[in-house]
Amino acid sequence: MFLKVLETEKEATLHGACLGVGLMAMGTNDSTIINSLKNVLFKDKAISGEAAAVALGLLTVGNRDTELIEEMINLAKENKHVKITRGLAIGISLNLVNCENYSNSIIEKLLSDPNEWMR
Repeated sequence: MFLKVLETEKEATLHGACLGVGLMAMGTNDSTIINSLKNVLFKDKAISGEAAAVALGLLTVGNRDTELIEEMINLAKENKHVKITRGLAIGISLNLVNCENYSNSIIEKLLSDPNEWMR
């Protein structure tokens, strides 16, 4: 169905598709869509990867998905694209919307990160 569009190789189309899927499924925390977006993210392409990371945040907005947050932090440390790192930072912050008590520990952790986009 609509997730088929996330299988395209055209980066501009993939960028728009990721953001569209993220907005469409905002706050649902749907594991099928999360896995599809992770597949895009793991292709290690800067433009579509950034959109996939933001879409992950939209999908999990306010859900405080600790496992996904840790995965996103680790991916930000490992990847070489500033755009993907920036998208992951936005995605993590969206995931923590209205989760102030938990977000403080993540903020403290990220303040000491050597990557300026994660700080």
